Amino acid sequence: MKSSELPIRFRLPWPDTEIPAGEPSWLYYEIDKEKDAVRRSIEVFPDGRITRNSIEIEERDGRPCPSLIDVSLDEGFGDGEPLAMSLDEFEDLWRQGVDTPFWNVR
Repeated sequence: MKSSELPIRFRLPWPDTEIPAGEPSWLYYEIDKEKDAVRRSIEVFPDGRITRNSIEIEERDGRPCPSLIDVSLDEGFGDGEPLAMSLDEFEDLWRQGVDTPFWNVR
């Protein structure tokens, strides 16, 4: 799917029928189309755990993080069908999540 067709906030299920151990069942994204970037992400795991990450979380130690994915938005989401969600829905999950940086881990 082209980034121009993506909603600003959306969710995708894990791309395979079977979810490998340790992987989330749902992935949530907030994107910035102008900057071609994922601004915030949330992962919801089968056991109920919720982790979250953002550009701001990644940059806490002073190292830049232009996006939470390392490819363009056009390439980043495969063949999945993104399901749009409201800001309120995203924020509700965000508040429940635990900060979990991925890129700039010390």
